[in-house]
Amino acid sequence: MKKTIILSLFLFCSIFQTAMAQLEVTGSKDFGRIFDLTYDATVPNKVYAITLSNHIVVSYDNGNNWEVLYSLLIGKGAAIKDLKLLPDGSALTFYVHLPNSTINEVRVYDIASASIVKTFPLPNQGDMAYVRSYDFFNSNTDILLVDTNFPEGSGEAGKTYYTADGGATWNMVYYTTHNDTIFINNVAISPDNPQKLFLSRGLGSMGLSGGLYVSEDAGNTWDEKLPNVVLGPLAFHPTNAQEIYLGTSIGFGSSDENLYKSTDGGATFSIVPITWTDGILDCINVIRYNKNNPSQIIVLEENEVVISEDGGNTWQNFVYPDELPDSYYYGLNASYNPQNDQEIFISANYVPLFSTDGGETLSWSKSRFFTSTGNIDLFNDATQQHLYYGVQFGYVHRDLNSEIDTAYDILPLNMMATSPGQTQYADKITPNRVYTFTSSFMGSSLKVSDDNGATKNELLMQYINYFTAVATFPTQPETILAAFAGFEPHETQLKLIDFSDINNVVVTDVTLPTVNYILEIIIDDANNIIMPIGNEVYISNNQGATWTNMSSGLEILDSSDLIFDLQKDSLNSNRMAVATSKGIFITDDGGINWVQKTTSVVNSVAFSTENEGAMVASTNSSETTEFEMHYSTDFGETWNTITNEQLLGIGAVSSTYLFDNNAVKAFVGSFDLGLIEYTIDLNVAGIETFKDKFAVKLYPNPTAKLLNIETHKNEVAEVAIYSTTGVTVFKTETLTQIDVSHLTAGTYLVRIKLDDNNVLFSKFIKK
Repeated sequence: MKKTIILSLFLFCSIFQTAMAQLEVTGSKDFGRIFDLTYDATVPNKVYAITLSNHIVVSYDNGNNWEVLYSLLIGKGAAIKDLKLLPDGSALTFYVHLPNSTINEVRVYDIASASIVKTFPLPNQGDMAYVRSYDFFNSNTDILLVDTNFPEGSGEAGKTYYTADGGATWNMVYYTTHNDTIFINNVAISPDNPQKLFLSRGLGSMGLSGGLYVSEDAGNTWDEKLPNVVLGPLAFHPTNAQEIYLGTSIGFGSSDENLYKSTDGGATFSIVPITWTDGILDCINVIRYNKNNPSQIIVLEENEVVISEDGGNTWQNFVYPDELPDSYYYGLNASYNPQNDQEIFISANYVPLFSTDGGETLSWSKSRFFTSTGNIDLFNDATQQHLYYGVQFGYVHRDLNSEIDTAYDILPLNMMATSPGQTQYADKITPNRVYTFTSSFMGSSLKVSDDNGATKNELLMQYINYFTAVATFPTQPETILAAFAGFEPHETQLKLIDFSDINNVVVTDVTLPTVNYILEIIIDDANNIIMPIGNEVYISNNQGATWTNMSSGLEILDSSDLIFDLQKDSLNSNRMAVATSKGIFITDDGGINWVQKTTSVVNSVAFSTENEGAMVASTNSSETTEFEMHYSTDFGETWNTITNEQLLGIGAVSSTYLFDNNAVKAFVGSFDLGLIEYTIDLNVAGIETFKDKFAVKLYPNPTAKLLNIETHKNEVAEVAIYSTTGVTVFKTETLTQIDVSHLTAGTYLVRIKLDDNNVLFSKFIKK
């Protein structure tokens, strides 16, 4: 299974701390969703796209494999929208929005320097303002036309702004309140005249709609064309700005669906004779010329793709009557390959599509970037490892030995669930056994499967919202304790379930010493139950008939605090740790006394199964926190934090850990990159390798042309060079002399993998 490797500046900075780490996106390709696919202007088969949230990704092989190019690090919920390539191919542009903040801006990402070179904070309309559309004048990014929407009174309003000085000053050129509350669907600047502006108008709330506004004086005055026609996308001929195509938008029957053409710069328009197939919305969403062959034009409508190969003289329709999630529906963007005019990427509502015949046929272009739902869990013993990760309201089972993914209970992309996703927990005693829980208005169902989910048997049906923990009695592998929760702590239930006879499942309610959330259960080899309830820890040696409080040292936790996780050290039966809203607490005497080791919220914690003293923990994304990881090699006395920036700004609420000799691999279910694997090398010998300044020598340093690599032992197996933003600029195998003359001046990081799999890092300066 190929893996997408992601590296960032922050990751490299961490190598001079106490560990080496690697972050990979490894989820199944069957569920990936990326948008705004856009070909690079000069590099063959290089494609850019955006994820569902805050990442720009890039492919160097026509979409077969992807890696993260840029991460938006401005807070939880931040999103990148409307990715475009400037006409000269030098930069990517997009707008960003952070909900419930005043961050609402357009950014310019310079491809050569791999950095944001311009930011346009828009005039403030409050916390909920967002960009609706924007357009730069050709390659001059000082000139920008942008439309924003924002709450006003009990409704919403829109303002359109124009700047000719890089955002130093803004001129409001349109305001819905002053224009019959008609909103703008699309904005454009004429490619040959920075003062000629176009506004495609949509629906209004006062009985008036549509019309194209055209200004010859940078928005000071406007002329209306095509009045009462609800309009959307607009496209200029790449070399003749007098030729313009304009499409109708969603009008709910207020105007006929049409493609319009102008040959006089928008002074007049005529209807292009195309017969459209009826749909639900009947809207044209995208019009694109092939910039390298303007005789090719593609139009993306709700349920059909229309193409012309002769400059618009004739058109051919390809109709997709059914709203299938893995087929074409509601196109959002299209981009022609500059090196092959028969190859087109299309961003559609559900999945990205690829054509090798100019748009006549489409195939799903798969990627690993999806929204993780539900939770993630792991089974691990001496011979087998099984991972279960949530996606699209179901889950995927991965046999980590064979790396084969098998999906279960996945909802199609055109369907939604009312719950955050199915919960699945791996039985920690019996391999291939998984417990699944689904909640609905018709009741909640707990099921068990002994073949990872292929066949299931129901254990319990009840009205409860959440399945929060499960544990198996080691001496009775068909008997479990299962914890359930509602919206309030007092709704918590603990049940003893015996399914030794699957046709006669016995369920017994367990009386709790106190009622609060139960988020973890441990049952040891002597059948002792150790369990956090709310902010306390209890033990029972008689299947829950009686309980003993073992919370000495946890008194700092008050009624508003929770214990999120409890884990036992498999290398020391007296050592346990809890992850709480006030940090990590550890006991070395079987729970008689607990000692606080950290003070900030932690949601999960684990001990290494291989190296005594090694631990890992994570803090989940929430309204007040961002996802982070923490690790310790001294029994939790000191901790290093892998920040959200080092993790490329991912959001996540669930993670699990697989320990190997001197390392730990964290599996994280992220909100828009899908399944993440983050490996921390805890090998002390390996740590010293990174600190040894004599382990690798780069010379001459600085250098203008040739860079020599010399190691004091072992052969070089692979060399990779990265910019200070983490972008890969060069990669090769075995070479010990590299020509770096093509790189721009600056500092670079070098990763050198040796033939014994050790990895060394160093820096050099390109003059």
